Amino acid sequence: MIKVGIDAINFYTPQVYLDMAELANVRQVAVEKYTVGIGQEKMSLIDSFEDIITMAAEASADLVKGREHEIGLLLFATESGIDFSKSAGVYLHALLQLNPQCRVLEVKQACYAATGALMLAKDYVALHPGKIALVVASDVAWYGFNTPGEVTQGAGAIAMIISTNPRIGVIEEGLAIVNNNKDFYRPSYYEVPIVDGKLSIRSYKELLKQVRPQQPLTYVCFHMPFATMSDKASEVLIQPLSEKVLLSTKAFNKEVGNIYNGSLYLSLISLLTTYPTSLANEKIGMFSYGSGATAESFSITLQPHYELAINKQSFLTTLSQRRKADFPTYERLMAGYEHREKSLNFTTTIPNSRHRFVLTGILNGHREYLRR
Repeated sequence: MIKVGIDAINFYTPQVYLDMAELANVRQVAVEKYTVGIGQEKMSLIDSFEDIITMAAEASADLVKGREHEIGLLLFATESGIDFSKSAGVYLHALLQLNPQCRVLEVKQACYAATGALMLAKDYVALHPGKIALVVASDVAWYGFNTPGEVTQGAGAIAMIISTNPRIGVIEEGLAIVNNNKDFYRPSYYEVPIVDGKLSIRSYKELLKQVRPQQPLTYVCFHMPFATMSDKASEVLIQPLSEKVLLSTKAFNKEVGNIYNGSLYLSLISLLTTYPTSLANEKIGMFSYGSGATAESFSITLQPHYELAINKQSFLTTLSQRRKADFPTYERLMAGYEHREKSLNFTTTIPNSRHRFVLTGILNGHREYLRR
């Protein structure tokens, strides 16, 4: 049987963040409501020259370098789409200078789309063993100022190379389920999502109960709209996870915030990076949830030398080099993001920074980028 799975993985998050203590102070609530109740410590903030395309490119560039013409499929999972017709993946394809014969699609189903894309990519690679697939999840979680969902915002991207004989982990399918729920949605005419938080948590747990592994697993990663969702989800498993495992699975998510489609895979990166001992040959359970609602459980069996294929120091540096923003900066950046995303024409200031991909502007609805 052909082994297909994750050969390489990377993430990117904007280099500016808001401390949850700052938000709590301005909103006049106890900081523990955010840091303990929700479990979030920081929220990544997207800058004026960044969008879901630039974040995806930053996450993907090192993975595809030298392999551009091997990639036969690019799947871009997002619920922060920039166009009702043109795929965000087409822009990314051009920035990464991929194989012209590559298939490109944007995939949407709330926060589940990245897992759906991963499974489609797995099947594609199994049928085309000489090819590899690039799966990208890139989102800006934005609920607006002073709303119930404000504390569960964030921004970031995950990129994964799917191949035969993967260096990191072999994907093993589990169970998927669909249930038409009204817990979270954003009509095309509305700027931010409409959320029924209690229904969403209830739906998440009910669907997890229906697809959870019947054999206890020591390690499980969850979709995390906020960090303590992992604690709630762990209680639904046949055997709850240890506190040591839970801490590792949510360490990065606490620092970044909600990144929608990428949240589950950020949790995987967090576990692989922060768990104190090697996880070689271990089976990692994965639970994906997308409001509306779709869910799937599957597993990834780590390979004996998986640590050689991940750059733990790079992951940690991405988080440690960020700059802390004050509240007025948060307001300026997110108000600017909201304005830009409904603008037909927009010009940005090119930053003097280490960013390799920059949104330079929008001209008559067409986004223009700089690769440097």
